[in-house]
Amino acid sequence: MRVAELPGVGQPARIATRPVPEPGPGEVRVRVEACGVCGSDHFLQEGGFGAKVPWPIVPGHEAAGRIDALGDGVTGYAVGDQVALYYISTPPGDRWAAAGRPNISPHVTRMGVDVDGAFAEYVLRPVSSLVRPPAPVPPAVLAVLTDAVATPLHGLKRVAHLQAGETLVVLGVGGLGSSAVQLGKAMGARVIAVTRSAAKQQLARELGADLVIGANDGDVVAAAREAAGGYGADVVIQCVGDARVDEQAIAIGGPGGRVVLIGGALEPFSVRAAEIFWRELSVLGSRGFIPEDIRDAIDLWLAGTISVDHLVAHTRPLVEADAALGDLREGRVFRTVLLP
Repeated sequence: MRVAELPGVGQPARIATRPVPEPGPGEVRVRVEACGVCGSDHFLQEGGFGAKVPWPIVPGHEAAGRIDALGDGVTGYAVGDQVALYYISTPPGDRWAAAGRPNISPHVTRMGVDVDGAFAEYVLRPVSSLVRPPAPVPPAVLAVLTDAVATPLHGLKRVAHLQAGETLVVLGVGGLGSSAVQLGKAMGARVIAVTRSAAKQQLARELGADLVIGANDGDVVAAAREAAGGYGADVVIQCVGDARVDEQAIAIGGPGGRVVLIGGALEPFSVRAAEIFWRELSVLGSRGFIPEDIRDAIDLWLAGTISVDHLVAHTRPLVEADAALGDLREGRVFRTVLLP
């Protein structure tokens, strides 16, 4: 089979040939039909996941396909079933997984980081990582629902516990932030979007934002706080990999507010403790998503509540994986979806 692999830190993706893998007990082989190219894949390419990555590695964690072969002991699924893939697996008896939080387990094995991912024609996954949609979903759509929608959904629903009638500020209207705008509206919040480009500002309006603020237009913090009633927002979701924006997010949060950080900045940010305790502000990390978030995302799309048209507008064949990473790095697209 063909794969697109990263040879090492900072190196371009290259096409390679590997044997088609055989599923072991409890595993399935999935014929990959679509895999989104995500900011985490660029993060991997730049060495953001540390020294334990087994280079060369096949990236790709935002994927969907059809079951191609079943390993011993697999029940409840059949060859040909359409599935979305959850990128995390945990060892038997893992206490975080048992509590419904496999994403934060110290013992995770991540598809596309710790083991080969879905920038490939086939990938192996444990049966526990499969999410079967209740109705057919176009492959590219199903792929991006697994991360570009499920990640902000996790942050808003399970971490921030956003409530109807609250004010939500979304910082950054990229792949994640654009979904956060729609999800916030679906959850009954008043949504304020902050983003740079005129095109993304217009998209935020089209996706339902009640107010859009230009990120380069003056004092963003003052404008967002004023738009949120003068005291700051109930929930802020930070979708930009920039430490300066982390600081803005904390400054925008209002009394009793929740600030959710999902942007992957590596640089430290600065904040005074008094700014947090004086407002009883919660600064929350939100790491990826869990399988239930994928199911919720699929249901929202099937119901017509959210759109991912802008996330699936750009596709490339697998052999153009490195160009797809470049598109993302240079900000030319929200997402590229590889179609092996």
